[in-house]
Amino acid sequence: MPPRRHAFALLAVFAAGIAHAGDAEPPARLQVKIGDARAVVETGKVAEVVVDGKPLKVLIEELPTRRFDAAGLRFDYPRNFSWEHDDETWTLDGSNAVVIITRGLLGGDAMAADVLDGIEDEIGAKTRGKREKVVLETSKGRIEGVAATVRVASTAIRNEAYVVGPGVRPVILLLQDTLDDAGRLSTEFTDMRRRLAATLEF
Repeated sequence: MPPRRHAFALLAVFAAGIAHAGDAEPPARLQVKIGDARAVVETGKVAEVVVDGKPLKVLIEELPTRRFDAAGLRFDYPRNFSWEHDDETWTLDGSNAVVIITRGLLGGDAMAADVLDGIEDEIGAKTRGKREKVVLETSKGRIEGVAATVRVASTAIRNEAYVVGPGVRPVILLLQDTLDDAGRLSTEFTDMRRRLAATLEF
């Protein structure tokens, strides 16, 4: 074994044998201002801030969600989802699940089924996937949509399309999930969908 590769092998063995305290991602560091006092704190840890000569204990805890607030929609989604914004389309992307929010045409009559047709046309599907009715039960009422599964190469992707809210610019909400080999929804998708329905405002 070359000396350099031998050194890397020894390093790997050494690293495997040490404690795993550094495996977790370091906590976020935030600056807190109370009155004129400032302090740098780490999430999940108690810090002390002196205000008017009196020490105050501060604990900041990071929630597992972020709050989407655009295009007339507001809802919670997992904070680990990446964020993309292009013109009037927002994409929240997880490991399996994806949320896409976009505005329809001004004065247009958006239909959930048309969204699914557009997806199939874009990927060049030879036949339409079977449509099924789906429902989001929200605090603002029931939102009916349409779902279908498309196959891209060997991957099955489920799409749920909804048109949300009144107005001259309809808002299209698309929920996507990559199904497993048995055609089941991912846990990430079901958890995301449940949280979205419970917190959706429009």
